[in-house]
Amino acid sequence: MTLHATVGASVLHGSELVRRARLRDEDAWSALYDQYSPLLYRYAYARLRSPEDAEDIAAQVFVEALKGIERFEERGRPILAWLYRIAHNLVVERIRREQMSRRVGLAAQPTPAYLGSEMSVDNIDLLEALGRLKREQQDVIILRFFLQMTSKEVASAIGKTEPAVYSLQARGVAALKRRLAGPSEAPRLRHPLAPVPQA
Repeated sequence: MTLHATVGASVLHGSELVRRARLRDEDAWSALYDQYSPLLYRYAYARLRSPEDAEDIAAQVFVEALKGIERFEERGRPILAWLYRIAHNLVVERIRREQMSRRVGLAAQPTPAYLGSEMSVDNIDLLEALGRLKREQQDVIILRFFLQMTSKEVASAIGKTEPAVYSLQARGVAALKRRLAGPSEAPRLRHPLAPVPQA
């Protein structure tokens, strides 16, 4: 995911946008917010399943980022990975504080605008199944498929190697398939090179 944003009449890329953000340039921060707040909202919503909490988290990420932008070091890592870590910490803090004592009635909630066709809350079963995965598997699946980050970006964001990300993704997807299939319909996983059974 290439970091670029339109600021004024120009398009800023990577380091220049970060440099402007460090100078507290309002246009640079507006550009970062416009580009990344929908993705951070998706992540928080997938973890918390509450539109209000997700909006709070997405906004708070930029408050914390503004406070700590001097600590951000690129080192080939996209700023989205850094923003994700902030979001992750805020989500964990929110979960611990509330201890997930309430369940959000998703069926009564309208689909938030940020949730595009890739992740519709019409599929409540998917969100329920996702919430039962191991935390690292949840994060990898959310980052790869909902935020559309590359495996390399995910590895940088969660502090894992790319092979570890592939493993977490494969196990997470397999676990999702099992949960969505139900107890009586365990999915039959066919090797991609295996011959297709004849009718």
